[in-house]
Amino acid sequence: MNDTNESLNSIQYLFFILDDEKFALKTNDIKEIVDLGKITKVPNSNDCIKGVTNIRGELIPVVDPKIRLGKDESCVQKRTSLIIVNILNPLDQKKIPISIMVDIVIEVEEVNEIDILPSPVFGTVIEEKYIKNIIRYKDEYISLLNINMLLDIDELSNNNKD
Repeated sequence: MNDTNESLNSIQYLFFILDDEKFALKTNDIKEIVDLGKITKVPNSNDCIKGVTNIRGELIPVVDPKIRLGKDESCVQKRTSLIIVNILNPLDQKKIPISIMVDIVIEVEEVNEIDILPSPVFGTVIEEKYIKNIIRYKDEYISLLNINMLLDIDELSNNNKD
């Protein structure tokens, strides 16, 4: 048997909860996970931008993905965390950190490629562009978020409602 083939056919994903729904992100897209700290509002920003937070001297925008996904605004809970990802800024082609608020971080697990399924083209409440794939995991189907669409810099820079 070749253990190398098996490890090449699986990818690590972070599973988390928004409202009562599970979602996932590739761990390659994630810079770090931190506890929710103080958020400072930014005037005239997009409704989905909660503000900025200071993480080790760096100001990082905080996005409420629930608003981007067409849900009600997030309520801060005891286990609310920030998932920080690096997104490519189209203006200067540099990666910038942006965080998303999540209700609960569940776990990081490896998922085999055969359990990564195409996203449905109908029947979802969430806009299709935000869902990259569906993951079959532990007898559940979990939406894999398209983080580049969810945190699209051009859309987030627009100060109108989504």
